Amino acid sequence: MPSIQETAYPRLKSNPTLKELDKLFSSTPEELIWSKGKTRNSFSQLGLLIMLKTFQCLNYFVPITDVPNVIIKHIGQGSGFDLPDQKKWESYHRSGTGIPQIAMIREYHKVKAFDNQARQVMFAAMENSVLEKDEKSDIINVAIDELVKHSYELPAFSTLVKAVDHVHAVAYRALYRYISDSLSNEEKEKLDALFQSKEASTYSDWHMIKQDPGRPTLDQIRKWISRKNWIGERHVGADFFQRLRIPPAKIERLAAEAKTLDAARMKEMEPYKRYALAVALLYAQFAQTIDDIGEMYTKRVASSENKSEKSLQELKEKREKQIDTLIATLRDTVVAYQSEGSAEQRLKALEKMIGGNRGQRVLENCENYLAYTGNNYFSFMWKHLKGHRSEMIRMLESLDLKSTNQNKGLEQAISFLLENKNKKAEWIPITRLDKKGKNKEDWEWVPLVDLSWIPEGWWRWISPHRQRSIYPKKINRRHFEACVFYQIRDDLKSGDLCIEGSEKYADYRKQLVSWEEYRENLQTFCEQAGLPTTAQAFKKQVYTMLEKTARRVDSSFPKNKAVTIRDGEPFITKLKKKKTSPLLKAVRKRIEEKMAPINVLDLLADTEYWLNWTRFFGPISGHDAKIDNPAERYITTTFCYGCNLGPTQTARSLGNMDRKHISWINERHVTEENIQKAIEWIINAYNKFILPKYWGTGASASADGTKWDLYEQNLLSENHIRHGGYGGLGYYHVSDTYIALFSHFIPCGVWEGVYILDILMKNQSDIQPNTLHSDTQGQNAPIFGLAYLLGIKLMPRIRNWKDLKFLRPSKDSTYKHIDELFSSSIDWKLIEDHYEDMLRVVMSIKAGRIHPSTILHKLSAYSRKNKLYQAFRESGFAIRVLFLLNYLSDEELRSTIQAATNKSESFNRFTKWLFFGGDGIIAENNREKQRKLIKYNHLVANCLIFYNVFQLTHILHEYMQEGNPLDEEVLSDLSPYLTFHVNRFGKYQLDSNRRPSDLEFNIPVSPSQFEEVS
Repeated sequence: MPSIQETAYPRLKSNPTLKELDKLFSSTPEELIWSKGKTRNSFSQLGLLIMLKTFQCLNYFVPITDVPNVIIKHIGQGSGFDLPDQKKWESYHRSGTGIPQIAMIREYHKVKAFDNQARQVMFAAMENSVLEKDEKSDIINVAIDELVKHSYELPAFSTLVKAVDHVHAVAYRALYRYISDSLSNEEKEKLDALFQSKEASTYSDWHMIKQDPGRPTLDQIRKWISRKNWIGERHVGADFFQRLRIPPAKIERLAAEAKTLDAARMKEMEPYKRYALAVALLYAQFAQTIDDIGEMYTKRVASSENKSEKSLQELKEKREKQIDTLIATLRDTVVAYQSEGSAEQRLKALEKMIGGNRGQRVLENCENYLAYTGNNYFSFMWKHLKGHRSEMIRMLESLDLKSTNQNKGLEQAISFLLENKNKKAEWIPITRLDKKGKNKEDWEWVPLVDLSWIPEGWWRWISPHRQRSIYPKKINRRHFEACVFYQIRDDLKSGDLCIEGSEKYADYRKQLVSWEEYRENLQTFCEQAGLPTTAQAFKKQVYTMLEKTARRVDSSFPKNKAVTIRDGEPFITKLKKKKTSPLLKAVRKRIEEKMAPINVLDLLADTEYWLNWTRFFGPISGHDAKIDNPAERYITTTFCYGCNLGPTQTARSLGNMDRKHISWINERHVTEENIQKAIEWIINAYNKFILPKYWGTGASASADGTKWDLYEQNLLSENHIRHGGYGGLGYYHVSDTYIALFSHFIPCGVWEGVYILDILMKNQSDIQPNTLHSDTQGQNAPIFGLAYLLGIKLMPRIRNWKDLKFLRPSKDSTYKHIDELFSSSIDWKLIEDHYEDMLRVVMSIKAGRIHPSTILHKLSAYSRKNKLYQAFRESGFAIRVLFLLNYLSDEELRSTIQAATNKSESFNRFTKWLFFGGDGIIAENNREKQRKLIKYNHLVANCLIFYNVFQLTHILHEYMQEGNPLDEEVLSDLSPYLTFHVNRFGKYQLDSNRRPSDLEFNIPVSPSQFEEVS
């Protein structure tokens, strides 16, 4: 059931601000005159005004007894009336005075009561929107808009809920039948066969469809290629849902429900629904399998590339001995050539020196040395790819690879490679002799494949000619294949190549808004985003800021004692560590004394009692039978997975639920999405406390990743040097008020920064930061460029200054003190030429068509063909230089960034402390379940943060009541990441009769506030 908080259904705030009171509840002179003419005395007039102003705010009527006193007081004072006693308002409604006044207000605003005609409008709006939208809250919002548009009074919220439940159920029954009726009898028979048990196996094909791949071994690659073919035989086709015009959101929901059901439950289901769910899951899993094969492919190439780099490093270490050997061979060859005797004798001497296999080894050593001299490891790629060449070719045959731009050279090369896959020769011809004219001599060599796409570093190994202007008649087959494998990986990463039927490797350009939509909405969008509509204006805006900042930093640089420049690289002295004041020590001691011990289960129960965050959990299908004591069971399940105990250990420890029931609740009632909603609900409540306002404003957040160990090594798990060992990354966005806003679970090998901007779309809480901090992994030039256009200030902590470019605003820009920091200048023409393309991407992100991480995955991989990448990178260079100059010149900014990233690192330790079961290792080998575990853990962490702030607020309030000193500086140095009072281990028992203290948000915690209350 959707809650009122999830919808746009208007409600009165219990504590509106002065600005909100003035805007919403101040009576106009016209309203005062009208109300006076409709009433006999001041009491009735005040009642009429209260009902009028609240109706204007809500579009439905509420009893005055339900109106917050602060609103009544504001309306009364603004209108010059004395406030009557609360009991008088109760008699006001009992006497029936309010009934005729409701009719007056409707007439005044020309609003119609909610009647049968309004009910038809509501149902019609819901029935139309249910085709496109899936969330019931979104459908309710559409109905609210439609009722207001037709000047109808809004009904009770329960009326909207009952209506949307009915419409939703009817729509899905019709959808199930529509999909089922579109299937042939043969397709239905194939679907029914999925649920039958196989001989000598405990699992059906339905179970196998839902499996996740393991590590990208050769055996796993073969299995997944076979799996793609196997699902393809049962899959009804990529265009099936397109032909039926079923929105992707509906397909995702059907697939998500199907994934939670086993074969037995599917067989018990009515046929229409069974076929619809099965087709949706096959559709989703077919695309996922293609994604998996693409992921395996890129990982195999990346592994070979890493090994090639190591081979080059090993060669460097052995270079002296190899050089000695090659020089000795050269000397002996020259001596043999210059020796006395006939040509035949000298040829025999040379044959003895470099003939046969010995000559081949010398040639290989020469090539290896040449690779070293050019720091080129490409010659080693074949050596590390040949062991799984056949699997790589099978993957290429199973994937439909398409170029996303006009350059089709790599597509041709793939076809050529597959056509010649059975050839064994080291050199293969790439031209053929064709008749040119009528004369016998008119013949010409025709190229069979385009080689223009081959990177410069590869050319020397592929072609016998060093000059690229000469088209070779033959190429080295092995190095050509290695180059094709390598370039496919790079082009998939950059988006220059896509895989048909894939989601991860799809052509992202198809997800962007159309050029017609772009031009239609450009003016409005740019006004809202604060961006220029023209490229020239954008260039002027950024250029002016950059030049002005550079001049300012240059003039103040002699006074900057914390920064020096050596050989063009800045060096910054470390910030001084802040000393802990005696007052802070005293306050921390009191907190330690007064913080009551509690176990994890009780703090989850307390936050649930206060906030009812389990309301977001429920049957995924929406139709399952209700469970007994739902809150208790959801708390237990959250504790089980959020603390990594597992169902078996949780059942042993608590004794209130069976392990199978815990697993069933997790699979059938809890999703990543509704865990995130529960997290956001807690964040919104946390934001009402006074204490977090001393830690931050909520306008900034820091992003950081921490490695989580995995037992199993699958496609998400990777071995990474920086993080050490196998695992995945929990990537968190932590507000400057300490609460964690959003979490991802991503592979270790990915560049973390590509996910930093996803918070724009995935965080729906009241805390919406516009400044993001991170470590060095959270930034690169394209991220800076995209962040600026999205209205986000990117402020990372910088370490690797050598890797950063300082580009001049123009070629003529020179500086007295900081000039050696700068290299070349910014290519403004490139930015101007593609400003519209960049705006189109940003508009698409804002419209929810594409995630920032999707586009950044492509933009973070170098591409000489993708002009959009180059434009984002160039604009990012400009914005990053602007930030770096401020970073160098502003010690307070560096201190702020350091404090923000410290909060992220502290949260990482805090959340891992709560993940104490199973040695902190994630035992699940399913990517969806792994992501869900991270969300559960995030939820538990936020519950503890909320509980700690509640306790800290009361402790500090009591501390001041005793007359102890306390100042705002001390409050700002406190943290909610307290764990000393939490019992993680031992026997747990959920007490359903437990009642914590009443929840209060506005308790004073600073001296000035305390004096006001006193």
